[in-house]
Amino acid sequence: MQLKVRKEKAIEILEKRKKEIDEPGFDPKVWKHKTEDNLKEIFGGLDFKWTQIDGINFNSSFTDLSASVLATGKLQARKYLNSYIEQIIEFTEIQDSIVEENERYFEQENKTLKSQMMDVVSSSNTILEDRNELLSDINAKSVEIKSLKENTVQLNKITLNKLLGLIKNLPIGQTIGLFTTLFGIIGFSFWLGKTIKENSFLKSEFELQTKINKLNSDKEKLDSNIYKLEAENNNLKQEIEVFKNKE
Repeated sequence: MQLKVRKEKAIEILEKRKKEIDEPGFDPKVWKHKTEDNLKEIFGGLDFKWTQIDGINFNSSFTDLSASVLATGKLQARKYLNSYIEQIIEFTEIQDSIVEENERYFEQENKTLKSQMMDVVSSSNTILEDRNELLSDINAKSVEIKSLKENTVQLNKITLNKLLGLIKNLPIGQTIGLFTTLFGIIGFSFWLGKTIKENSFLKSEFELQTKINKLNSDKEKLDSNIYKLEAENNNLKQEIEVFKNKE
């Protein structure tokens, strides 16, 4: 069953038709025509309640039975109208209950989605903070390595200057041997230190870059989840509005 007009209006119309049955000058033919049209307007043309009204007999070809037939027809008409009003009330109560249940369901779903969105946003913020912290660590390590390189060069110069002052008075043979040994040690130390630092830096940079790539990947996934949750939330709001409009 469907109602094409509001419940209150439908009941008002049927109560009016019911009242007309007992009014003086009741015209069965006119009354049936109006009532059938009203039923089509209230329930739609595909609902055949109007045929029940059309089937009521108010007249008799026998004069002695006319009053009895008319009374029986009026009684039947009142019963039909009462049953239609009762159906309208029961139908709308069921529909209201369904709408309320759906609203509660969608409200709960909306709350759940909002909670999930808050969790995803919080996780996304945490990942961004971790990412920024890693970038800050990279920058700090780069500055540290640059400083170490500069200090190493200065230390080498100071060491050479001191060594030159200490050994300028040594015999030439000893000086040559000492220089050869020192240059070998310094060269090897410089190469070894540089190699260790470069390998350490590359390893640290590789690990940090790997973490950054993972964080970027996680952020993309979180952004995708946020987009999906927002879309589901919008769909729920639209469905709630549709149910509210149906009331």
